[in-house]
Amino acid sequence: MVYTIIMAGGRGTRFWPASTEKKPKQFLPIYGDKSLIVQTKERIESLTPLERIKVITTPKLEKEIEEFGFSHKNILVEPEGMNTLYAIALSAAKLLEEDKEALMLTLPSDHWISDDEAFLKTIKKGIKWAEKGFLVTYGIIPSRPETGYGYIERGEKLEDSVMKAKRFTEKPKIKTANDYLKSRNFLWNSGIFLWKAGTILDEIKKCRPEISGYIDAIRENPNEENIKVLYEKGVPISIDYGVLERSDRVVLVESHFLWDDVGTWTSLERIESHDDKKNVTKGNIIAINCHDNIFYSDNGIIVVKGLSKMVVVRTENATLIIPKADTQELKEIVEQLPKKYR
Repeated sequence: MVYTIIMAGGRGTRFWPASTEKKPKQFLPIYGDKSLIVQTKERIESLTPLERIKVITTPKLEKEIEEFGFSHKNILVEPEGMNTLYAIALSAAKLLEEDKEALMLTLPSDHWISDDEAFLKTIKKGIKWAEKGFLVTYGIIPSRPETGYGYIERGEKLEDSVMKAKRFTEKPKIKTANDYLKSRNFLWNSGIFLWKAGTILDEIKKCRPEISGYIDAIRENPNEENIKVLYEKGVPISIDYGVLERSDRVVLVESHFLWDDVGTWTSLERIESHDDKKNVTKGNIIAINCHDNIFYSDNGIIVVKGLSKMVVVRTENATLIIPKADTQELKEIVEQLPKKYR
């Protein structure tokens, strides 16, 4: 039986000031009228109904999640954020308490997907491979030479749109990204995974022997004490670095839907419609003689004149004005702010 784990512990700092530590981007209607986490839940409910959906997050966000249609039975809480390997290990151990044969679909809570029907069809294509004991990852066909995403190289073909994963590459330089795009042999790493809960714990033990004993402990009994020890003794690492790049059991499913990880404000240019001056606007905006901008207001009105290639965001507590080309730097900028504004 398939269960869904929605990863919802991130801070989304590159969407500041709309996204803050108290209410990160997964809880916001960055695009559309519903929050990203609700869109994620609704997208997958026909495959895994709410009783088989878990949201994993950190303690400070637990109560916030309950406001989006999840009960305490749906929520798993990490002691602290330690990157995806630990969130996945904890989720797998908890699922095994309910179902020893659980298949575990892991979804980020804040992605945009164009076609829910095509998404579900693609997810289902990986189920039989996960049941055979493979680690299934879903790759997106690149549409541009993106330097902010990880890539996966196609390996041996197993069936139509399914292949072994040959190797992983993290955030290449622009020349390499262009080469990958031209070769048509690389897919973007979507961060969407499917595997047996027991299989991923076995692979974590194999690839990260330094925490093998702690993984055994939470698998035997995922109580508060065993979880605390795992998080205290471990070192933060992603499931990609920690396991997938080292495992010989990774299967890659090519995905046939449009996708975006909604990582920065400029993501909205690929998702939302533009006006005749190439401006993306959301909220109450008056733009005069402006071209190729992103304007976003969730509180009050923005009035601008003569701007080009800028991002302007207004919220109740802060205003951001930054060149589009510099939005990747927002994470570092936010870290310098007084805590009350983060």
